[in-house]
Amino acid sequence: MMQINLLPWRERRRDAIKRTFIRQILLAVTIAAIAVYASSEFLARQLAQQELINRVLEQQIVDLDARVTEVGSLREQQAAVRGRMRLIADLQKDRATVVRVLGQFVKSLPNEVYFLSLERADGVILIEGVSDSYAGVTELMRRLESSEEFRYADLNDIAAQVSEAAEGPSQFVFNLSVEIAKAMEGNVIATSIEEGERDG
Repeated sequence: MMQINLLPWRERRRDAIKRTFIRQILLAVTIAAIAVYASSEFLARQLAQQELINRVLEQQIVDLDARVTEVGSLREQQAAVRGRMRLIADLQKDRATVVRVLGQFVKSLPNEVYFLSLERADGVILIEGVSDSYAGVTELMRRLESSEEFRYADLNDIAAQVSEAAEGPSQFVFNLSVEIAKAMEGNVIATSIEEGERDG
């Protein structure tokens, strides 16, 4: 009977299985390395994209901060412009008021009365003058109160001055105050400007 030696065939089979196993391990390691590399590349790309987004957001924040500063500057300019508008309105009101007031003083002044000084404090005019008679002061006050430009004429002080000539008539030095009736117009204009500031 013939004997067959199977040992070399088994060794070759064992070697083949071992080589297959090693190839599978190498393939698995290669695939794992490729997956790790691909994942790291993907994450690096995502990180770079996120950093780009962060830089864009930071730039937009800087731009918004600049715009906020610009808005604050514009509000300051707006307040300055409104202040100038208020000043111009006051000057326009005062210019017209001064002309009307002086014109009314000329109309209201009796012949025996003349002024030494006029002084304006807010909406009130302080008058210092001289009259040849007490009736002249009374007539001046009556005329001032009956005009459209003035109201509330108030005699603060009156004193008789004896003339240097013994037989000459006495003169009366007086101080009176009168309120400008149109002064309230300026308050109305200023109030409307301030309301515009609050609305704006």
